[in-house]
Amino acid sequence: MLHKILPIILLIVISRVFDPALDAAPKKLTILQTTDIHGAIGDEKSPGLLQIAGAAERIQPDLWIDCGDLTQGSFSASVDAGASMVEAMNAAGCDVWVPGNHDFDYGVEILAKRIGMFRGASLAANMKSNAFPMKTAAWKIFERQDVKIAVIGIVPPYLGLWIEPEKLTGLELESPDAALECVMPEVMAAKPDVIVLAIHLGEFIAGRLNPDGKLRSMASLSAKFPQIDLILAGHSHQTEPGKRLYPGAWFVQAPPLGAGCAQITVEVDPTKKGDKVLSVTSKIIEGKDQPESKKLLPILAPVRKQAAETGRKTIAKLDFELEPMKNGLMPNRLAELICLAMAEATGADAAFSGTLSNYKVSPGTLNERELFLLAPYTDAIEVRSLTPAQIRTILRELETKQKTADCMTYMGFTAPDGIDGALVLGKTGKPIPETGRIKVAVNTYDAHGAGGRYPKLKEIVESVEPQESVPKADIRDALRSYLQKHYPVPNKTSGRKP
Repeated sequence: MLHKILPIILLIVISRVFDPALDAAPKKLTILQTTDIHGAIGDEKSPGLLQIAGAAERIQPDLWIDCGDLTQGSFSASVDAGASMVEAMNAAGCDVWVPGNHDFDYGVEILAKRIGMFRGASLAANMKSNAFPMKTAAWKIFERQDVKIAVIGIVPPYLGLWIEPEKLTGLELESPDAALECVMPEVMAAKPDVIVLAIHLGEFIAGRLNPDGKLRSMASLSAKFPQIDLILAGHSHQTEPGKRLYPGAWFVQAPPLGAGCAQITVEVDPTKKGDKVLSVTSKIIEGKDQPESKKLLPILAPVRKQAAETGRKTIAKLDFELEPMKNGLMPNRLAELICLAMAEATGADAAFSGTLSNYKVSPGTLNERELFLLAPYTDAIEVRSLTPAQIRTILRELETKQKTADCMTYMGFTAPDGIDGALVLGKTGKPIPETGRIKVAVNTYDAHGAGGRYPKLKEIVESVEPQESVPKADIRDALRSYLQKHYPVPNKTSGRKP
């Protein structure tokens, strides 16, 4: 009898010993997240991609996901429109890039080229491009340690509130909710063990960005799509080491401006039925504590050298300081200079502008790098022919911003009797007829709402046809030309102005 059952017993024992499902231990996956690097290369004073890549070489993550605003924001990145940043991310081993709003600043055509350069997966579930073929996908499955990880990418849907329409030609954008409703059935059909949402939006989305004016929370996406295990965020420049959102998604946002990255550990049991994610933990890795990546130095050194050489070129000599606007419509020399530069470059009668960054310049020579820091964004200048009534509407909207840094100043006209009185054209000193129009210049970011901050200005600008005869002008180029002309650098040999 024993000799009959012994082979059966041995077969059962052998099958249990060699059954991987019975013996498989939970897997621990490491995901590295970066976001809002904004072209920061990194040096001994402030960390950047060199230090982040150094951390990645030490950590050896299973997956590296970047949540956007990679290619724009530093003088060095502007030298080659972010090409070196993409090449460096390739060499560092980044797996996923979800473009952010500032990755569109150079235009859709250049972004399409940068996405074409990227060796990993560029994900954008809520974007379709008709004008330029973009090598993007809505989502992708990555297999790491025999674990299937689905990553869904979402770009900010509000690009039209930040960027001029011409730069978005051919793009179709939809809300994160609509995109997830579309792709989630496909994702679930692939039977992933882990689902990650990589999105270039912060935990809270301001009401000014939403059509109904209501604040949105990333928790609403977590509640609507409970299949999501991990949400990696960006855009808002807030750092979140990790926390739980209802009903279960883990939320993380890495530090901005190259200051570091987030390291996420996901424990997964791929043999388990139902929810296979056992736990998620995360922490912030500070870039200042990491060594530079030797692998990336040869890639980034040329653009760093070129930026240093170009940045030292002097363009003007100032005997006054320039500082950011602090309290709305109070006089601000920098904002006034920007207005004058825009008007001179376009032939406009008047202009609206605030200061374009938080950078402060002391009296003395001004070089190209400092000019970039004063005007860091690639904004064109738009001119519209407006009536006094339309200008008053804009002025009333600006009044609501007087105590904030969001406000703008203006030049080219005055309102001596208050907003409700007659407007006087600065060139002539005469009142502007109520039936008359004056040409007003404004940069494209402000013209289209400044991220929802100026809805009335946006409505007015977009209701009036652009001035066809106005020359195309970039705001940084206009400011450079104005400063070179009116505040030239003295001739070194004679001490005279050239």
